[in-house]
Amino acid sequence: MTVPRGDMSQYWSDDRGAAAVEFALVAPCVVMLLVGIMSLSLMMLSIGSMHFAAEAAARCASAMPTVCSSQATIVAYANSSYLGAVITPTFTYTVAACGNQVSATATYTLDVGMFQRSIPLSATSCFP
Repeated sequence: MTVPRGDMSQYWSDDRGAAAVEFALVAPCVVMLLVGIMSLSLMMLSIGSMHFAAEAAARCASAMPTVCSSQATIVAYANSSYLGAVITPTFTYTVAACGNQVSATATYTLDVGMFQRSIPLSATSCFP
């Protein structure tokens, strides 16, 4: 094998393959960012749906006593109102000083490839 002698500037000025190297460096970061955005969006959908279901169940307990007549029917109403993704929240009903209170708790696992974190979610609503 012979080593080229002379001016090496011709090799340094050749930029063939530079785009492939740049793509290989940037692509993993972009993919993790996109997966993180999707996972965070699912978490926000879940928490929004938990708030909606807790509010609907508390309203049902206050405004529609024939439909939501017991603790079991109020919790079932909250479960049927929940339309979130990935998690299954636990709904509880109590009679508080503010009126009929429905609370929801769940744990969401935020998963972004190499990074995982459990995030506790909660929602509470009370209607007189």
